[in-house]
Amino acid sequence: MTEKSLAGEFRVGQELYKRIENTKLASFDLSYQQDVKSAISYFINCVELVDKLSIFSANETVEDINTGDLRFLLVEAYLGDLTTKLNDKDRMQILNKAKLYFEQFLRNVELHEILKEEDRKFIEEQTNEIKKDAAKKREEKIARYKREKETKMKLETLQQILLSSGHDDKEDISRKHVLTLIDLFIQKSIEQLMSIQQELELLNQMRKIQEQSGPSPLVEMANDNRVETIFKDTGPLLTKDGKPLRPFVIMNREAIREQVFRPGWRLPTMTIDEYLEQEAARGNVISGGGQIPEKKEIDDNDERALDEETLKAREWDEFKDAHPYGSGNRMRKG
Repeated sequence: MTEKSLAGEFRVGQELYKRIENTKLASFDLSYQQDVKSAISYFINCVELVDKLSIFSANETVEDINTGDLRFLLVEAYLGDLTTKLNDKDRMQILNKAKLYFEQFLRNVELHEILKEEDRKFIEEQTNEIKKDAAKKREEKIARYKREKETKMKLETLQQILLSSGHDDKEDISRKHVLTLIDLFIQKSIEQLMSIQQELELLNQMRKIQEQSGPSPLVEMANDNRVETIFKDTGPLLTKDGKPLRPFVIMNREAIREQVFRPGWRLPTMTIDEYLEQEAARGNVISGGGQIPEKKEIDDNDERALDEETLKAREWDEFKDAHPYGSGNRMRKG
């Protein structure tokens, strides 16, 4: 295999990637998934060719790499992004695989001294899980968003210059274009790694909940109006004379639709009045009551009672002075 075939595999992979990015197809569409898998296969070929041809050396910096080879540093970044787009049952495996590609890409750009200091520092903070307040996180997020937007605009400008004819220094423009594209994918890879980590944590929590609750007996739901088993046992449901051999339920489309579109919270099964009647029948409601007893008047000659009443009034006034009206309202801030 020659360097020319490496360039060809990379070019086709890039074209497929651009088509995937600009498509209006849903991610679960068969054509979309086929394009993703095809693009991945081309870039995997690129990885093998880059290694076989020894395109990069560990002791090379970005200045030592020629412009034609610089673009091949993007192979792992493309593979990472494309892998996240795969529609597979084992989502955790997909995410872990994509994570490895992104991490390899970032290691490569750091090795060849392309990774910026601010990105390296940000990656270290994320790796070491350094705590930051909400204001700092928001500030960083806005700064990274603005930087990505500026990088995209710069990339479009360089692309327009390359497409225009009569430019004298196309080699220099082409190199700037590749380095800008690498910088854009560095930013994307960092964001993707953060997103992958959050999704993996969520999937781990869901798996733990499923393990604690035990395996679900539900195997499949009915796609039409027919009898479906809800247990993993296989075999006939009924004997020849119509007697059930094991538990089953009848599911139809209407029942499934009601389950899908019902709210995520438990709906009330009775009114408050019905509940009170039920509790009263069980003897859990105490009946009785009457008029509120009148406040006992203090005898003017009872000095002790008068002193106690005065002391209570003073304590209440002091409490109100120390706790003005509304001071306990935290406006839902805890």
